[in-house]
Amino acid sequence: MLTSRSGGDPEWFEITRREVDGVTIHHATCISGLVKAEESLRTFVQTLTKTFAHLRIGLAVFNRDDQLVLFNPALLELSGVPAEFLSGKPNMLSFFDQLRENRRMPEPKNYGSWRQQIASLASAAADGRYRETWSLEDGRTYSVQGRPHPEGATVFLFEDISAEVSLTRNFRAELELSQYLLDKVEDCLVVFSPSGVLTFCNSAYRELWQQDPDAAFADITVSDCLDIWRSKAKAEVPWQDFMKISCGYTNRQSLTTRITLNNGQRMTCVAETIASGATLICFKTLEEVTAAAQ
Repeated sequence: MLTSRSGGDPEWFEITRREVDGVTIHHATCISGLVKAEESLRTFVQTLTKTFAHLRIGLAVFNRDDQLVLFNPALLELSGVPAEFLSGKPNMLSFFDQLRENRRMPEPKNYGSWRQQIASLASAAADGRYRETWSLEDGRTYSVQGRPHPEGATVFLFEDISAEVSLTRNFRAELELSQYLLDKVEDCLVVFSPSGVLTFCNSAYRELWQQDPDAAFADITVSDCLDIWRSKAKAEVPWQDFMKISCGYTNRQSLTTRITLNNGQRMTCVAETIASGATLICFKTLEEVTAAAQ
């Protein structure tokens, strides 16, 4: 390195020495551009490291030679791999094998095909096609994505989604419990969203009107249901009023009427506006209503 008296940027040279016929030849090649490029790259990597240091998502960047060249602190926590190991630039196979040893990825059923699985994983990640959910032995759940990176590199993102998965499972369990309890109700219940789309009905409703919303390819609207109700009812019923309540076309909060089905069954029909602008419609046999009144 040579410095200028004027205080400018130093110049870097690569010195080579050769012996030719007893003569020593020294040759100096200016490599200032290369040194500046390496410094810029080093600064860029440091900036990336500081930027990713606060991410909760684990980041692992492998170069075109499958060596780990960049990772963030979150990866240490999620992978359980020592920093010394990651700093040693392990290859992709060694990295994922270490994850397996730490029980931070699903145990392969056939360890003999492990290398082929890693090769397939790397190939899918290079094409941006790798995305899986890992269920670990300790109950945690990881979302793992592989994406291509410039210059033939590959990036893997690791995210702990255990809380989201647990919340989803609990919510699904509550929905199933609610459905089970309402199916035990003898009254026929159906709920429409504020836009008039059927969002829920119990088994009594399905049996009465022979309607299965789960088997439909498109959303079932209150208009579709009114067509079915009209076809199975004898007496004239103000069905359009039910349409207005279900779709929010009126300020009325409830509506009650009596209907007689084609099989002679007499029922009372009550429509009420409930939470979030939805509409609950209940069909109840008239005999049960009379008995309740007594």
